[in-house]
Amino acid sequence: MNNISRRTLLKGVGLTGLAGGTGAWLLTEQQTPEEALDDLLENALTALPAASISAALIKNGELAWGKSVGYQNLESKKPATLESIWPTVGSVSKLITWTAVMQLVEKGQIQLDGDVSDYLGFTLRNPHFPDTPITPYQLLTHASSLSSRRMTSAPDRMADLFCKDYSVDLKGWVTSYLAPDGINYNPDLAFDLYRPGDFANVTPDPIGVIAGYSSLNTLVAAYLIEQVTNLSFEEYTHEYIFSPLGIKDIGWQKNDLDQQKIITPYEAKNSPRAPVMAVFTQSMKDRGYLSKTAIPFDGNKTYFAFDDCNYFSPFNAAALLGSSTTALTTFMQSFLPQYNTETPLLKRETIDSMWQVQRSDPQTGSALGLGWFQFRTTRHGTFWGHDGGGPGILSRVMIDPETGNGVVLLINNFFVDFRQRALLLDQLCASLKTA
Repeated sequence: MNNISRRTLLKGVGLTGLAGGTGAWLLTEQQTPEEALDDLLENALTALPAASISAALIKNGELAWGKSVGYQNLESKKPATLESIWPTVGSVSKLITWTAVMQLVEKGQIQLDGDVSDYLGFTLRNPHFPDTPITPYQLLTHASSLSSRRMTSAPDRMADLFCKDYSVDLKGWVTSYLAPDGINYNPDLAFDLYRPGDFANVTPDPIGVIAGYSSLNTLVAAYLIEQVTNLSFEEYTHEYIFSPLGIKDIGWQKNDLDQQKIITPYEAKNSPRAPVMAVFTQSMKDRGYLSKTAIPFDGNKTYFAFDDCNYFSPFNAAALLGSSTTALTTFMQSFLPQYNTETPLLKRETIDSMWQVQRSDPQTGSALGLGWFQFRTTRHGTFWGHDGGGPGILSRVMIDPETGNGVVLLINNFFVDFRQRALLLDQLCASLKTA
């Protein structure tokens, strides 16, 4: 369903934080909660801007409200719904990978302080520190010394990460680029110049996530999962994460998902973006992933479609989960102590350990647990979750284990006004307050 029933909404969500707010979404006390939230998203389409937006609110562990606005496809004018499938949710995908790792830790098949080389089938060492093992704990905390950005963030490489039709699988990529005898191995690209686990000297992140942040950590973790379980990463996550939760419209191979539900990702022509990001856009066009022909829509808004982007590659575990808003929300709910499920993915004590701050970055202000980021707000409490971004997606998922509240937000345009996005997130959090 595109909307949760009004009765459920009114029982679960109060809007004292929204009524009388300031900024782009000034809401009135005369509106019903449902009307206020509907207006919030509709106005955000223009303010961000975005071709479509999906949002869901979790209260006390239960889904209280959900809504999609805009279009699944601008040319056909097919409306987006909560069941529409986003071909990628960006780095939010990493939470699936970290969940799988911790499942294997619980089973004793992986030791957090072990040497990943014992699982991978080859010796993974930073050649500048050959006597220091790289551990699963360091992968989870982005402190392994695997290259923070050089191998994945140049414009052409970033474009290929999401969109290229690769012929090589995860094993082929990891062993080719990270194994010392790999045909594409280049230690100067693969590693940063700090000792693995040295939190005080982790390489600063130029994009401002957290020092040392690297998708390579997730790729190594996914390959470790394959080696330990003798299943592909995709098979393992379907069997031990998606199936136990009973969720559909979620997965890695886009051809296996319902093609009638797939959202077309877009980039708005006049989006606010740093000049360096315009280089990324041009690279996407030059490589044929992003249409060079703009689609006029809704007056002065114009969009380019990612109509030749594969969204399936060896980098699945880092950024390429495809999911509906409904499926992703259920995954997030499953971690909350207030959510009743007969098939928990992890033990309560394991989840609690993942939500203990392991690193705080004084430069970016980011705080990181075991794979999960902490989002502290001045008005709404402390949440745990992850951000994501990529061609046609800007995502945020976050939950508060103390209250059982949470927000899932998916925006169809990576380059948005981040001040407007912050305001939207603040207003969604405010709507969770009881009247």
